[in-house]
Amino acid sequence: MGEEKDLSAPVASAEARRVCQGPVMPIGGAEDKGRGSEILQRFVALAGDGGARIAIVPTASEEAEAAGERYVGVFRELGVAEADWVRVGERSDANSEEALRLLGEATGIFITGGDQARLVALLAGTLAMECIRQRNADGVVVAGTSAGASIVGAHLMSGDNPLPHNSNDAAARKGMVELVAGFGLLQDVIVDQHFSQRGRMGRLMTAYAANPGLLGVGLDEDTAVLITQDGTLEVLGRSMVTIVDGRNAVSDYYERELGEVLTVVDSHLFVLGPGRRFDLDARRPIGIGSTPE
Repeated sequence: MGEEKDLSAPVASAEARRVCQGPVMPIGGAEDKGRGSEILQRFVALAGDGGARIAIVPTASEEAEAAGERYVGVFRELGVAEADWVRVGERSDANSEEALRLLGEATGIFITGGDQARLVALLAGTLAMECIRQRNADGVVVAGTSAGASIVGAHLMSGDNPLPHNSNDAAARKGMVELVAGFGLLQDVIVDQHFSQRGRMGRLMTAYAANPGLLGVGLDEDTAVLITQDGTLEVLGRSMVTIVDGRNAVSDYYERELGEVLTVVDSHLFVLGPGRRFDLDARRPIGIGSTPE
């Protein structure tokens, strides 16, 4: 008989399980776009300050040209060397030489808001999406706002409350959201945006009740997180970030019928203000509570 395997041993190296391969900055939407914007200024600094070359991906917007040109103006006002937007009106455009050139030369990639389903439909499985992944792995910062924030994870919530009940009902309900594949820049993390403003705790709870291995991150408007390769999350902006760890949670998800309210217990909830940090690998805050700096 062959040597028995130790089933308790790790199945992957720490390198393989890193939360991200390069810096990622999801933004909760409605970010300050002026010269005093902490969020966009930090993004520009990571991209090279005055020497930055920003590629804007406005594919989520039905008015992509307007969105693209708007952010070109924003980044030029912030003093970057170059800013241009990637033109993807149909899937074939995402395999074009021009799209790949802009992404390949960028020192920072910015994904705008809009419809995240549109992002998936036009970019999933294309050379442009693979280029974004590779550039991030090479150390290029990737930021996304609103729908662009949700797309950076390995999973994202598709749609907004498809069940036929009152849209103002924020309760967690079975079937409230469906998960689809995202860009995969963040592993084991699911991101939601406009979080407090749109009462989205229920849909985030629904997502991790069905998939308890995921860490839920809810971003308020004009608030972002910078996530780096060492697994550190830093809160930027003016409001708060809600983090929910459901690894040890227990729910009645599989006992409930579609649309019924869920019970979820034994989750860990963290609410972090500007400047606070969080260890995504250990799933605990840094420098507050019982955790040392």
